[in-house]
Amino acid sequence: MIYIQYFGPLASELGTRVETLPWENGGTTETLIQLLRARNKRWYDALAADKIFKLVVDKKICHQATMIPDGVEVGILPPVTGG
Repeated sequence: MIYIQYFGPLASELGTRVETLPWENGGTTETLIQLLRARNKRWYDALAADKIFKLVVDKKICHQATMIPDGVEVGILPPVTGG
């Protein structure tokens, strides 16, 4: 099982801030995104390939596909701007 947190406008778009997801077989960050996109059109559009967002696995920002071990926390962050 993994614990997922959605931040900013992404949480509003998806209608949730947190969830737990069965993850016994594990996989990568790309596996997770594909699984979430497959839920329905709203999820597909919110996490579309042309959207910019970062994944954080076990409190570390991922800059490429990364293995997600069972039992960790994953954050999905929308783009952030500021000075």
